[in-house]
Amino acid sequence: MSFLAPGALGLMALSIPLIVLYMLRSRRQRFEVPSVLLWSGEEQFVSAALPWQRLKITGVLLLQLLTLIGFAVLLGRPFFREQTLLGPHTVLIVDSSGSMATAGRLDDALGQARSLASDASEAQLISVVEAGAQSRVLVAFSREPDDVLAAIDSIAPGGTTEDLAGALRLARGLATPDRPTTLLILSDGGIAGAIEEPVANAQHVLFDSRGDNLAITGFGTGVPGEGATRLFLEVTNFSVGPESVTARLLVDGLEVGSEAFDLDAGERSQRIVAVDAGAGQAVSAVLGGQNDANPLDDSASLVLSAGTDLTVTITGDGSPFLGALVESVPGLRPAAGAPPDVLIVDGGDAGIVDRPAWIIAPETPPPGITVVGRLESPIVSYQRPGEPILDGLDLSELAIAEADIVDALGWLPIVRAGEIPLVLMGEVAGHRALYFTFDIVRSNLPVQVTFPILGARILDWLGGNRVAATSTAPAGTAIGLTPPAGGTSLVTVPSGQQMTLSAEATTFTGTASPGVYRVDYLDQDGAAAGSAVAARQFVATESTGDARQISTTLDDTATEAEGTLLREWAPLILAILLGVVLIEWWVAFGRPLPRGRRRAEVAS
Repeated sequence: MSFLAPGALGLMALSIPLIVLYMLRSRRQRFEVPSVLLWSGEEQFVSAALPWQRLKITGVLLLQLLTLIGFAVLLGRPFFREQTLLGPHTVLIVDSSGSMATAGRLDDALGQARSLASDASEAQLISVVEAGAQSRVLVAFSREPDDVLAAIDSIAPGGTTEDLAGALRLARGLATPDRPTTLLILSDGGIAGAIEEPVANAQHVLFDSRGDNLAITGFGTGVPGEGATRLFLEVTNFSVGPESVTARLLVDGLEVGSEAFDLDAGERSQRIVAVDAGAGQAVSAVLGGQNDANPLDDSASLVLSAGTDLTVTITGDGSPFLGALVESVPGLRPAAGAPPDVLIVDGGDAGIVDRPAWIIAPETPPPGITVVGRLESPIVSYQRPGEPILDGLDLSELAIAEADIVDALGWLPIVRAGEIPLVLMGEVAGHRALYFTFDIVRSNLPVQVTFPILGARILDWLGGNRVAATSTAPAGTAIGLTPPAGGTSLVTVPSGQQMTLSAEATTFTGTASPGVYRVDYLDQDGAAAGSAVAARQFVATESTGDARQISTTLDDTATEAEGTLLREWAPLILAILLGVVLIEWWVAFGRPLPRGRRRAEVAS
């Protein structure tokens, strides 16, 4: 045991006067007499006390000596040396990337950081840097444990990759010439090659806990197809054994379907899933029903937009009405020699259709349709109820010169003249097709107000899935804001928490958590002025849970300055001293009993 103030131990010499006082206590002899009246008038004051007596060791004396010695030792400030990771100035670099959410790695790292924060002092300054999507300094040169703890408590795992290189730059920028600075990296190691190694004046505390993990490693648009929105979904099993999991599909928070996966260890499965969703809607896939080491990669979200333009090629007679339709409808454009998304066969040969097609009174019908006759001046008598292509359109005024009578097994008539089909829906070579039994030029359809609406719906139906992901990016990517002049932006994060940003804020950077973010714009009066939706996805490479040791070095100055921490025994000694004082009081006053117990003994 060593002492910071060894001179205070000289107070133990006070034990000598204490012992002397015990030896000088007066002691008079006691005599019993019948009466003191016989001694009346014989007063003669003489000393009956014995000035010295033999020292008698009593419990009270021992307790008082122990108290005196304890008090002297307390003032001497005894201490012991404890190994520590802190130096004169230590920068804690805390990795908050997606992989640190695996099996409680970040919780362990924050626990270690909190234990170090309690030792912050004038001799051990602490700075904290978070290594997330955007590295940031949370506290600098703090000697107050509470400030360091507050900074540590603000760190939460995100779905991003770690910016260790940026964090190291910030940490080195905190170095000062007046005291050695060391870096303490609390991380699972990150990606090899992301930083230059070995890292000078640093130590790496590795967190590499593992556990069974299932993750959504792919979720996006761009899947060719027709009809309902088709999305790509990939689920990977990072567990050591086979796993079964169900992925729920949600549109704007409402469940619309699910997909079941049975995966062997290390296996990934890819699916094309269809959902009833369109532009402006948020679609999410969420895993459930399994024990998982990393909950952040169990969901993925995206926001749909109208996607790219639909390219169209017109073959056959090429009615000018059809050309005008393609040029006038937003989202449609001529294919310009490239393979088109949709083919319009206006007359001509429909027997070689190899893609979605609008077939209009062809000379050669496609496979599955046979022309068996001709009907003059058919009158529309039936429109299929609930058909989206015809929704809100009235074709009762449609006048047709003539129409083919066809035998079309497997095709669905959606417009008829009596029992004679005029418009049919079906498939050709596995692709959607719409078949007109009449030539639109020999009808009044092109001059009716319903024609551009009907044509746009037909081409959109044939084009199928043209949606694309918009405002969708990896977690940590900032969201651009466009509030009205003098207005505010109200951002709702995936957890449901809302944040109000001033009109001067043009970006929102708090996007480390995967999920859907909604931005509502308010004008100066607080009235709604528009909204936007954005999605941020977990970075799939963070799901592997890989960990590695970062190579580091310490120079001689840093090594000498750190390694031990002086801890005083004062709290323990003070507690013992108070206990001894209480015992001494109890013994000195004759071991007094509690009042209730004393009354009971008197009564007996």
